Amino acid sequence: MKLSNQKTHRTSFQRKSFISFLIIAIIITVLLTLFLTITYLRTTITMINRYNDKLIAQSNYSITYLDEAAKKLGNALYSDKDIIQFLNMNESDERVSLLASKVIDKHFLTLNNIDSVYLYNAGLDLFYSSRSGERKSASAFSDQTIAKLLTDKHFVAEYRGRPIVASVNEATQSANVCSYILFEPGATAVGLKNAIVVNIQTKALTDSIQAINGHDPVPETSFFVVDTNGSILSMALSPEFGHDMTQVRALTQKAQQLDGNINQVQKIDGIRYLVSSSKSNANNWYIMGVTPVRKIFKDVITASIVATGIVVAVFIFSAVICLFLARRLNSPIQAMTKIINGEVPEKSNPLVSGTEEFQVILSVFESMKEQNFQLDKIMRETGYAAKQDLLNALLSESTTYSMATVREKLHDLHLDYIVSNQLCMCLFKIDNYSQFMSQNSQKERWALRYAIVNIATEIAENYGNCEIFSCDSDKFVMLMDCDTVSQYKLLQDKVERFLREIQWNTQKCLHISLSMAYSTMFQGLEHLPSMYNNMKGSILLKMRYGHGCIITPYMMDEINTDDFHVSAKKEEQLIEKVLEGDYEEASAIYDSISKLLYQYTYNDILFCIVHLIYRIYSGVLSKVPAIKDNQDLTLQEFLQDIQHAEVGAEIDILMNAFLQKLSNKITAIKNTSNSNDLLMQRIIEMVEQEYSNTELCLSSIAEKLRLSPNYVGHLFKAAHGQSIAQYIFDYRMQKLDEYMRNTKLPLSTIIEKVGLEKNNYFYTRFKKHFGMSLSEYKLQLGKEIDVN
Repeated sequence: MKLSNQKTHRTSFQRKSFISFLIIAIIITVLLTLFLTITYLRTTITMINRYNDKLIAQSNYSITYLDEAAKKLGNALYSDKDIIQFLNMNESDERVSLLASKVIDKHFLTLNNIDSVYLYNAGLDLFYSSRSGERKSASAFSDQTIAKLLTDKHFVAEYRGRPIVASVNEATQSANVCSYILFEPGATAVGLKNAIVVNIQTKALTDSIQAINGHDPVPETSFFVVDTNGSILSMALSPEFGHDMTQVRALTQKAQQLDGNINQVQKIDGIRYLVSSSKSNANNWYIMGVTPVRKIFKDVITASIVATGIVVAVFIFSAVICLFLARRLNSPIQAMTKIINGEVPEKSNPLVSGTEEFQVILSVFESMKEQNFQLDKIMRETGYAAKQDLLNALLSESTTYSMATVREKLHDLHLDYIVSNQLCMCLFKIDNYSQFMSQNSQKERWALRYAIVNIATEIAENYGNCEIFSCDSDKFVMLMDCDTVSQYKLLQDKVERFLREIQWNTQKCLHISLSMAYSTMFQGLEHLPSMYNNMKGSILLKMRYGHGCIITPYMMDEINTDDFHVSAKKEEQLIEKVLEGDYEEASAIYDSISKLLYQYTYNDILFCIVHLIYRIYSGVLSKVPAIKDNQDLTLQEFLQDIQHAEVGAEIDILMNAFLQKLSNKITAIKNTSNSNDLLMQRIIEMVEQEYSNTELCLSSIAEKLRLSPNYVGHLFKAAHGQSIAQYIFDYRMQKLDEYMRNTKLPLSTIIEKVGLEKNNYFYTRFKKHFGMSLSEYKLQLGKEIDVN
């Protein structure tokens, strides 16, 4: 009975695998065949569309060719004096008519499709025909259709140059000739005009299309050109096209209906034809192409038959291959079934015992427990991510769910106690986070934060229900179930013991220091955002208590909430000690300030420190401008570092370093005896180089030296006994004297070159400087030149 069951199972699996493989092979083959067939159909349809586009272009070319030929001939005749003389003669002259006929015959030598030309003299009511040579009046002219049109004043006024179908074959309803009328400007007293009528053979329309399509990929195509009245202007029928003109005329009468649908199938004499129609030409003529459908889709049908044969062959081949694969796969499956049931597989079967693939399959069974473990781990991580997203949304009030939906999601995540029980919120913060950022890559930071959560979660198993998650790049939140705690004192002991254990293990395993804060007990989801904001404010108290501290709810009561201000006397003492270069005393004064400062809030501390730094720096700079470097690096470095300070000790270190650096700069400046001499030399060099610049002054010099104008002016006057402005003016007057003595430049040019302006004030200062007026100076200068 057992063997029978095994055999049934083995046969069932083999049959199912065989059918599965076979179905897959058939589907792939059929899809491939359908793809090729559809692709070929689309290619054929695209070819027909391109053919229709080419038919339209060719037809437009043919029509344009006839128009241009007719107009070209008409214009050529109008430019001939003999033709003009005939059209404008006032009385019949045989000699003029003979000359005009010779001109027309000469043009006929180079034109193939021109049937004839008519000349009409409206003044004499005289027609001339190149076809018959007759010269008669309109009433006696042989082509009465044209004669009636040219003597109709209304037609003459309304004619817009389109060709006229003058004669139609009664048997075929086809026109042999179309006429182009070219009127001469001006009119007779009765409103008629002289005209030249060019008659063109309509067969030229289809002749040009057939010439262009001599090697067309779609043969057996017939062409028709039909005017707006349904008359056939020209046609070229294929050998297989039926010659029942009744059907042809019926088809051409539908040209206007077919124009809206370029491709349409019509049955003529029992044969289906693809009819293409268009009238996108200047004359609004209908151009029709008629092609047998079987000629177009012959290759598609052949390809489909061949594809069907390929499908059958592939089907048979796939069936054999699938049967072979099913038998090979059946043996290892049966062997694995025995292994699972604790039986020994048949070693005599080489497909089971002697194949590398089977050994791989066995190794898979051995690793199944490990994979199940990994699956459980992934499921736990996925659950953690869902919890973190939902709880963070509740803390930030960014959730869009209704309260009922939130409760359902918390229930699904097994967090019902957050809704109904009393809670305590704890906030963890990574200490020295700027250093943590610089020492670890983004992936490493993510892994470390996840490790902190895992450590806290493992420890929480000993303290009841807790949910710990990351809420920011450097912060973590813990929600603790306090429903079993009756007194807050007991809760406080439990929480602090729990937090100390987390701190110790995180420092030991990850070498990461954590600062922590915890709240009082609360209940209700609506209190989560406000409690979280309170915790973020509480954790800032680590500025006072240092890294690794635990902030209790009562520590907030120890903070002084009044406004803190550093006394002006303390600020002046600090500035005075820095100016003396006495860092030790300056540091002692700051220590007395900081002892009071750290009793206030975080914002007050930062505000006071930054304000104090600016006061010290600006006070020292006003006394010793030389301490200012090119980019104020001393001040910039402090302001940049203060952003990363998290505790008071770090602020004290930065502040003492700033005071020491500033004091050392003051000492170095005092020890430099020749610094003022170098500064004076630099100022004199700038005056000598830029005296021609009218904007040169004390302010511009001080700006380039990056010093205060008062400081520069005071040093220069102390060294030279005069102001910088006076020195610049004296140097310019010296250069003016040199130019006037050594050059022949005009005075206005010299004044401009030395950076002065010619005005009344200039003359006053000139006389004060040289002790004489400008005219007296020139007179004296002239005498000195004569003596030399």
